[in-house]
Amino acid sequence: MLRGLKFIFEKNQVLDSFLGVRRSRQDLARVVVVLREIEDRLVSGVVPDRQCWDRLKGLQRPWGRLASESLSELKESGGALLPTLQRLRGLAEEQSVALEDAQAKTAQAIAQSLVCALLVPLVGCALYVVLPGLQEKAKVWFGACLVALLFMTQGMMWMLRVAELARWGGLPLAHRPWILNAYCAGERFLALVRLGLPADLAWIKTTRFLESETPDLAKAWGGTVWVQPGDRCVNGRSEALLVAAGHSIRSAAQASLVEGRPCLDRIEVVLRTLRANLRSQIDRELSLAGTRALAPLFLCVAPSILGLLFFALWMIGLAAMGDLNVGQISF
Repeated sequence: MLRGLKFIFEKNQVLDSFLGVRRSRQDLARVVVVLREIEDRLVSGVVPDRQCWDRLKGLQRPWGRLASESLSELKESGGALLPTLQRLRGLAEEQSVALEDAQAKTAQAIAQSLVCALLVPLVGCALYVVLPGLQEKAKVWFGACLVALLFMTQGMMWMLRVAELARWGGLPLAHRPWILNAYCAGERFLALVRLGLPADLAWIKTTRFLESETPDLAKAWGGTVWVQPGDRCVNGRSEALLVAAGHSIRSAAQASLVEGRPCLDRIEVVLRTLRANLRSQIDRELSLAGTRALAPLFLCVAPSILGLLFFALWMIGLAAMGDLNVGQISF
């Protein structure tokens, strides 16, 4: 039984994901502090020292590489740093608020899972005290409680997984870095275009940056402006939105090269639309999480409690008829 419980917690990487949200918020808070420090120094007319740039480079991926490379290229070319700094800081703050909001909206599912984890011990102890005869078969009753607890734990992990998927808009674990990396790639493309780089070369550099972080998303976006990427089978609306955003940015770059007009405004509209659509999708998934959590309640939680109750009544009935032989029941 204990091995079964250990297997469930090791294979379902749900608890690690919930703990990782807190770490992500701490990393984002550090990103905001470092970017704001550099921004305040530039606004006040003070040149940031080497320690500031080292702290910027040492930030969590992909923030460290994104900010350091983009700002270094702007410095070398004499471009303005403040617009890129402000956009990166705003993106980090928005991500932190989104994580906090999603965590608050999934609190109900987390509370339900914790209540489910306590139901079997409470019901088992209550039946052990209330029903006569179970004290004489303590080992048998303890084994039945362990079986029910194993089943209940699976239901608890199922409910946590429902809440976790809703928090990320239905994206699977392997594709969750796509959201942040798509935002960062869009900001990287904007910084390169502001630098004066042609849109096609900026796109190549952006996809190389994206390929080092999330190769699957880079392949879906396409390596060059002029070559249409192959069709990709997407799973879910959130993944489709991220892939479509890359295609929209690439189309805007194509139009800029053909028409000879800047594409900054178009890219900014694409990025704002992507954020709004993803927020809408996450809110939709969070609103449905409560309904989807009913499935583990009916399939795992209720059978555990009812099975424990019926087993207790069965044991008492057999004991009353004198047919229960505890020595024949082994674990």
